[in-house]
Amino acid sequence: MKLEGKRILFIAPAFFGYEQKIADKMTELGAKVDYFDERSVTSSYERALLKINPQIFHKKTLKYYKQIIEKVSESNYDFVFVIKCEMLPIQVITKMKDMFRDATFCLYLYDSLENIKGITNKLDYFDRVLSFDTEDSSNDSRIIFRPLFFTDDYKKELIQKEEYEFDVSFIGTIHSDRYRVIKEIKNLADKNQYNYYFYCYLQSKFMYYFYKLTKREFSGVKKEDFEFIKIQSTQIAEIIDKTRVVLDIQHPRQTGLTMRTIEMIGMNKKLITTNQSIKEYDFYKPENIAVIDRNAVKIPDGFLELQYKKIDEHIYMKYSLENWINVVLGVESDNYKK
Repeated sequence: MKLEGKRILFIAPAFFGYEQKIADKMTELGAKVDYFDERSVTSSYERALLKINPQIFHKKTLKYYKQIIEKVSESNYDFVFVIKCEMLPIQVITKMKDMFRDATFCLYLYDSLENIKGITNKLDYFDRVLSFDTEDSSNDSRIIFRPLFFTDDYKKELIQKEEYEFDVSFIGTIHSDRYRVIKEIKNLADKNQYNYYFYCYLQSKFMYYFYKLTKREFSGVKKEDFEFIKIQSTQIAEIIDKTRVVLDIQHPRQTGLTMRTIEMIGMNKKLITTNQSIKEYDFYKPENIAVIDRNAVKIPDGFLELQYKKIDEHIYMKYSLENWINVVLGVESDNYKK
């Protein structure tokens, strides 16, 4: 129990309940964890504006973090662990570094540098910076490459089924060109009489109307085609368990693997993905993973009928949440190899 008795200040955005899973696992590993949402805004409308310009909420954010500092001022932390750092201001980071001089400051990025405004100016304030993005870690010597994880909800024994409720499923947030790819997959599924489940999440109705005005693929769609309430990870795991193959569509400006991709390792589940870089990873097997061109969408003939081929156990466990936490905090080796 490498974290036994350690005090951790954990600051992360709410993202589909994963922040609580991380906090709970650190507690299970023996740490005392104080968790706070990294974002000072909570409404759907504010979160939508945040994506456009985080500086809109600068004054509100400073007031929010002043309250957090007051709550934790008497604590003595071993780690200050931040995820994404989209809204945490530099002046607050420096204040925390002055308050918690014995703490190791760790930052994990589950988004590419290009997609987080102002993040490169904050990296030097952390003792450890890790990212899921291979290009960012290759191009910036301050960043350690470390893929994401699967939680215990997604840890499943390999069971080969003959029948599934869904042949293909997708659950995720709509951004970039994701909906265009989804529409093409739907058309292929209808043509081949595949059963499918698609949960297309938008942060707010404001985002729906914004996309209606700015995205060609939103022509002719209705609000009813989208969901505006986040689905919990336990529900996601249940749906995926009923699915033969899961669809993953990474952001076109990302090379890192999405959370959904790593979760499919945990569930021993087949995957269709647009991420070409997946072929470089140690768990890649063509029987399990079909890589498609997002600009010429096609499901390979016979892929759905192939049985899943189990990966080596030591590779499987490398992507567990426990291993991820220990590596990010530096209590285990961070020498990750693909």
